[in-house]
Amino acid sequence: MLLIAGCNPKAETNKDQSLADSLLKAADDAYNTKDPQIITNLYADDALIIAPGKNYWSKDSIYALFKTMVPLLKVYKSYLGPTTVSTDMVQMQKYYTGELVMGSSTLKAKGVGYQIWKKQPDNSWKIVMFVESADMKPY
Repeated sequence: MLLIAGCNPKAETNKDQSLADSLLKAADDAYNTKDPQIITNLYADDALIIAPGKNYWSKDSIYALFKTMVPLLKVYKSYLGPTTVSTDMVQMQKYYTGELVMGSSTLKAKGVGYQIWKKQPDNSWKIVMFVESADMKPY
């Protein structure tokens, strides 16, 4: 009998799970400040965001992205998906929902994001890559 199990990596210990949860919460908290600088501070100097239609490489381009996006952001919430934790790296999949207000229209957004966080020399954690897949619909 051959048994095949799906690969759904999860944090191995409570400590790993706590770290992943704390990074996810830090990101949610930063997005909900609606302050582009606070959000940009989550990212390493050489970070990459791969978003639908455009890539952002460097803190300057990431800041420019958030400076135009966050004034439209009304609500943002993410949920932790499969996660792998090592000594100096956390790879997480997250599912997120949000609302963007553009004039009199509200766009409901949902998506899946894949983030890689890397431990920095000062022991802080920064996002080095974020791959985003978003679906936005007016309602």
